[in-house]
Amino acid sequence: MIRTFFFCFALVFMSNLNSQTPCVDGFAGEYPCDGLDLLSVRTLEELGGGANGNDCWGWVDPESGREFVLYGRANGLSVVEVTDPINPVFAARVPTATVQSLWRDVKVFDNHAFVVSEAEGHGMQVVDLSQVLDVEDAPEALTPVSTYLGFGNAHNLAMNESSGFAYGVGTNTAGGGLHAVDVSDPTSPVVAGTYDGAYTHDAQVVNYAGPDADYAGREIAICFNGSAGVAIVDVTDKADMELISSFNYTESAYTHQGWLNDSHDMVYFNDELDEQGFGNGTRTYIADLSDLDNPVVLGFYQSDNTSSDHNLYIRGDKLYASNYMSGLRVFTFSPDGNLEPYAHFDVRPDSDTTSFYGTWSNYPYFPSGNIAISCRTVGLFMVADPEFVPTNVSENAPSSAVLLQVFPNPARGTVMISGMPSAQRMRVLNVVGQEVRPWRRVPGLQRLNVDVSDLPEGVYLVQAEAAHGAARTARLVVKR
Repeated sequence: MIRTFFFCFALVFMSNLNSQTPCVDGFAGEYPCDGLDLLSVRTLEELGGGANGNDCWGWVDPESGREFVLYGRANGLSVVEVTDPINPVFAARVPTATVQSLWRDVKVFDNHAFVVSEAEGHGMQVVDLSQVLDVEDAPEALTPVSTYLGFGNAHNLAMNESSGFAYGVGTNTAGGGLHAVDVSDPTSPVVAGTYDGAYTHDAQVVNYAGPDADYAGREIAICFNGSAGVAIVDVTDKADMELISSFNYTESAYTHQGWLNDSHDMVYFNDELDEQGFGNGTRTYIADLSDLDNPVVLGFYQSDNTSSDHNLYIRGDKLYASNYMSGLRVFTFSPDGNLEPYAHFDVRPDSDTTSFYGTWSNYPYFPSGNIAISCRTVGLFMVADPEFVPTNVSENAPSSAVLLQVFPNPARGTVMISGMPSAQRMRVLNVVGQEVRPWRRVPGLQRLNVDVSDLPEGVYLVQAEAAHGAARTARLVVKR
């Protein structure tokens, strides 16, 4: 039975489980890397099987801070607890509504998972994720609380957590354009409107907070439209969604997906087929959206690899790009908005070709800083940046994270711990779950200064437990 975070750690002492593999001299075990340590691998077969894996997303229980990966498979969805990322637990599964499909996508709102597929007649499954917090027989099959059938198949799903609307794209409705669904009540999704301007392969929808005053506070969709480039649509009025502008770019083959930066003045996006079509190195395109009516393509960052790119996301000052056969590539931003390589982790060390069998997606928004990587052929990887400093997630990240903060991090002497849920107990755990530092009850304490100067250099987990048993966690890196 999966009951608590503590049970997961107890498993360490009863089973022969994975161990953390640091990135040393360019490798974490068999996997090429730079700046990212391998925490664990769970194969597709260990997570429910099926013809292939596909997308992934994340969920953080707002009460306990427990972290979960939602890993898509051809035949369903796996819910994997990664609170202890070295020993992930396959907690629950959501079987496909119809038949297997290469494509599956999932997003989260109000502690519910919203699952779509290219399978005909699948619709949008809505699953109450709180069911995974105390399953009786892992992996337990979860029954959706509702299924939306306003569309059948969908290639992707965009979720605006700030407005409570989901947007199916690449559906069998509206020419594959935007299909807006009111999910404010997850048990009863309701169609809100459609937009048929062009087939949309993927999208990001935000409450706009950028520099263009004409659209301040409006709900804006950035649509990545395959052969039709990029479109910017005002979706505030679901009954009358309006095109603001659209643009294309040199050597456009198939505009796939992208993400806004926190200030909403730049968008970074990829083209899934330009490497094949034009022989380019892997490219990430960059556009200035300071004026939504007149977007300007500034250029692109091009790597020496030839692998096709797929999903990318931005958290704060870093961009996380899944590039199929060359794995996860992490970048920082230069002052002019260009990209600078920061780290990478290759899930398919056998090749960097343009084939589509490597990493499909990634999820970089966990408060712990741990990163989930979904691989089409291998399974689920958990990796970590040893230099990660816990901060609040960025403006465009999912809002369902609860954060225990540790500062400074990395640390050498005293750290300040804040964000404690009326903590009754504090403790520090090493990477195998052993308690190395306990503290007595600290009722009502919101901050705590802790001397860690005697701890060996390495990665630790700080945990604050509340009276009702909920726990929040944060990663601590000790440097000497």
